[in-house]
Amino acid sequence: MTEAILRERRDGIEVVAINRPEVGNAIDLATIRRLLDVVAELERDDTLRAVVLTGSGDRAFVTGGDLRDFLSLQTQQAARHMALSMQDALARLELLDVPVICALNGHAFGGGCEVALACDLRVAAEHVQLGFRQVKMAIMVGWGGGQRLVQIVGRSRALELLQTGDVIDAHAALALGLVDHVVPRGEALPAAVALAERMAANPPLAVRHTKRALIQGRDMSARAAMAYEAELLAALWVTEDHREAERAFLEKREPRFTGR
Repeated sequence: MTEAILRERRDGIEVVAINRPEVGNAIDLATIRRLLDVVAELERDDTLRAVVLTGSGDRAFVTGGDLRDFLSLQTQQAARHMALSMQDALARLELLDVPVICALNGHAFGGGCEVALACDLRVAAEHVQLGFRQVKMAIMVGWGGGQRLVQIVGRSRALELLQTGDVIDAHAALALGLVDHVVPRGEALPAAVALAERMAANPPLAVRHTKRALIQGRDMSARAAMAYEAELLAALWVTEDHREAERAFLEKREPRFTGR
């Protein structure tokens, strides 16, 4: 059987690809379980510096859930379990301490948009189309995408996208903030990897703490979030990497960071 998820390590950057191109990289129940396993492995990986998530081929990133496979979900309990399992996978992906960058190599529909929104940044090929098409199937977002969409574009625009099911192109998505960069066709993955490399080249503890401050801080009051930033800064201040950065600055040389 073909692996539903492919992985490749590039100098601390993990490239993860949903690999079901014959069905537009639609996600079935087995892929949800495999994604949970992959994220669990990444959570334990101290050598990880960044993650790039993409889809196989250039036609689709993820076209949503695999409706044929989901026909087996005949009860509310079964549908709830599926949704909560995928929510768990995406929440844990989002909470990884390292940058998670989505390379939208192809179209993202329905749940595919929800997967993309769980990433920190999104790089889209210019031919890509995006749409929350769930409403056309008489359902709705269920993988956490609705809440993330509100945070990114605001409540009114989120409602419009979710309740019309409209499909928009990459440049319209860029204007809304749904994607962060638009590149030529075939360049989404290289551009996402290049962005990941720029982040991964910085001191790993500083990168991890910065993401932690933004992710954890969003659920705090403004005052608590600022206090949390101060605590993380204080922890970084006494690291060997910060000392090395100071020495390198004074000695006019490139720093050599060790992650300590």
